[in-house]
Amino acid sequence: MTQKISTHTIDNSVRQKIVSCLSQQVSEYELLQSMYPNQGEIILPDKNILKDIYNFINKKSECIPSHLDFTLNLFIDKLKLELCINLPTEYPEEEPDIYLRCNQLNRQQESELNSKLTGYIKQIYIKGELCLYTIISWIPENIEDIKTEAVPITCEAPTEKDKSVVREEKFQRIWVYSHHIYNKKKREDIVKKAKELHICGFSLPGKPGVICVEGDSSSCVEWWKAIKSMSWQKIMIRKTEIFHATEANSVRKFSSFTELNLKMGDFSKYMSDLGFSLIFNEFFGLGSES
Repeated sequence: MTQKISTHTIDNSVRQKIVSCLSQQVSEYELLQSMYPNQGEIILPDKNILKDIYNFINKKSECIPSHLDFTLNLFIDKLKLELCINLPTEYPEEEPDIYLRCNQLNRQQESELNSKLTGYIKQIYIKGELCLYTIISWIPENIEDIKTEAVPITCEAPTEKDKSVVREEKFQRIWVYSHHIYNKKKREDIVKKAKELHICGFSLPGKPGVICVEGDSSSCVEWWKAIKSMSWQKIMIRKTEIFHATEANSVRKFSSFTELNLKMGDFSKYMSDLGFSLIFNEFFGLGSES
């Protein structure tokens, strides 16, 4: 169901803002799909919502779509957690609405977990930045203190039908922001893991640290899981670009993965030469102009 609001009733700059937000939502949703590809892991109640969003983005509809609302089913040890995600029209400019359900937790445990989750979201949310994967990653690390009191269930193994569900591999580029990258071991592991997975890009050590990886979406996701699991003061995905596999050769920017040794002025020129001036500005809050 769509909100019956004509695009003629809103200013063009407002429409552009909504289009930008919805485009980022779809990219993040597709990233989650590549990370949780099994049948039943992601439940999208409104089967037409993505079509409605694309129609609005491509100016094929005059109605602002309803919120992108879906459930992510997580199995952590023997707990089944339902992460209910509702994205406001202007997310990531607005904070996402997220809560957890678990039939194996009593009401007090569930309330406590959601209270902690809400507090974490308010702590890490930065206006204009995608944050769903960061939030999802927090859950396994912070349920330890209550899961021992929960009643375990037996999770069924994936059926052959589930295993046969194959999603189209995408070509992906992930931009990662870190508060700082100085540790020699981390720097080595960032490069080593990228080369192991045959993905390309760069790492810029320092404060802040910037990393870009591009390659098959499954490899990029595996790399991010490994890097995110390290101990960081702050690290997050700032931007995700997803392309069809057939576009890989035309959009690819790197032929290997390297660690850069550049000052910020030289890094700005490096990004400009690659056609990433807008992304550089987004990273450092310099506005939308090159």
